[in-house]
Amino acid sequence: MAEDIVVTRTVEAPPERVWDLVGDPARIGAISPECHRVDWLGGATGPAPGAKFKGHNRKGLMRWSTTGTVVDYAPQREITWDVDLLGQPVARWGFRLTPADGGHTRVEQFWHDRRSPLANVVGRARAWDVPAANRRGMEQTLDAVRRKAEQG
Repeated sequence: MAEDIVVTRTVEAPPERVWDLVGDPARIGAISPECHRVDWLGGATGPAPGAKFKGHNRKGLMRWSTTGTVVDYAPQREITWDVDLLGQPVARWGFRLTPADGGHTRVEQFWHDRRSPLANVVGRARAWDVPAANRRGMEQTLDAVRRKAEQG
């Protein structure tokens, strides 16, 4: 398994404005270079522990869907979800917010690889260096969060 990846940014906006962008997986399509849409499943209408959703992803010509399950949800502080593909664990994704001086917010996005050793090899064959690609995508995501939150 790959090492965890954590990317952080300090945003010149209060936590509630940043949370509006990252606190609901259904909004990720507006900030992510890979996940372009999320549909809630099983009657869920928003994030809560145990809520499931289908993530619609794309990278270049590749298109795929995953199933996410919200694990932790603390409004304006943290949200994490586990992602499965075809019933197999893939990753744990999430955001953490920490108030910073001057009304700013430290936002952290993290990724933890949950793939089996075999799935890790297959994933690398499909996406080359998955951790490096995820880091680049996370940096793009947090840069989008910063731009949008700072614009108000």
